[in-house]
Amino acid sequence: MKLLCITDPKTHPHFDTTISLYKAFAHHTDIDFFHTPVASINNSGKFQGVNISGDFSNDDFMALDDQPLMVIDPCELDLIFCRADDPVPNDFFENLSQLETIVKFVNRPSQVVYTRRKDFLEDHGREYLPEHIFSSSYEEIKDFFQRFNPIVAKMNVSYGGNGVFKIWQQGNRIHTDNVKEGLMTYSSFRDVVNHLAEIDPTNEYEFVQYLKNIDQGDKRVFVVDGDIYGALLRKSQTGTWVHNVTAGAAYYPSTVTEREREIIANTYGYYSSRGVYTLGYDFLMGNDGEWILSEVNAGNIGGYDWHESVTGDPTMTRLIQWLIDGIPQ
Repeated sequence: MKLLCITDPKTHPHFDTTISLYKAFAHHTDIDFFHTPVASINNSGKFQGVNISGDFSNDDFMALDDQPLMVIDPCELDLIFCRADDPVPNDFFENLSQLETIVKFVNRPSQVVYTRRKDFLEDHGREYLPEHIFSSSYEEIKDFFQRFNPIVAKMNVSYGGNGVFKIWQQGNRIHTDNVKEGLMTYSSFRDVVNHLAEIDPTNEYEFVQYLKNIDQGDKRVFVVDGDIYGALLRKSQTGTWVHNVTAGAAYYPSTVTEREREIIANTYGYYSSRGVYTLGYDFLMGNDGEWILSEVNAGNIGGYDWHESVTGDPTMTRLIQWLIDGIPQ
């Protein structure tokens, strides 16, 4: 199988899943593996990339940008696995989408544009989410805040916890906490809403009730082509309310409950029918002590190697064999 992956190496920390995938692909005897940088994606219909094989180290991954590039014709490829991290160029998915009639994608780029948005889950699974609203109306947001203080604001498309803000009031001051910005204090709630609008002026935010059991961690359930591969519990080591591994959280083996299986069974088809097959379902512990759906990550899912390392399950082997056997596009 001729497989091409798209990413920018320097956007990945040393423990990143994409590096583990590159190592596995390069070493696999049934895979002729190619890499192309995000900047190579344009409307020309061709890629500039590198052929990778054999032993492949972290240092080799980080040095990919320094390698001479060769022309790669997508017609000669069997599969493209996009591992690009946000933010990507504005025309990135549009340019990739033009190739969908030529080559298969693990997740169709024309559909990832929609399925990675939080309002996609709102349309197809809102009944499984905690109390929330999507809004750009100051009065509506303020009413929600007054009902549930504290709350969490989530950008419609975000990554690594960067687009998630805890908001709460103490006395006459409003406070926010965000992985990127840290703690900030405002004199009014309107100032907070205005600040959020400046960060992302084109999309409504999702505003969610802050769950009192957030310190129990964030459970990631891995779903590939409708099959549940298993679950990881990600938990902050510093006491912060954000449990992303990229923000310093540790990870542990976890289980998948019958309720979680039911939620996945009732929502997965909305993604697979659009040609999006690799999903990360994230659950938080609700105020009643039961795990509740937080969001669904569609596309560039991390953690397969972490799951394998802490459970002993052949998670990576299973994923790679699924790629080789042929996705159902």
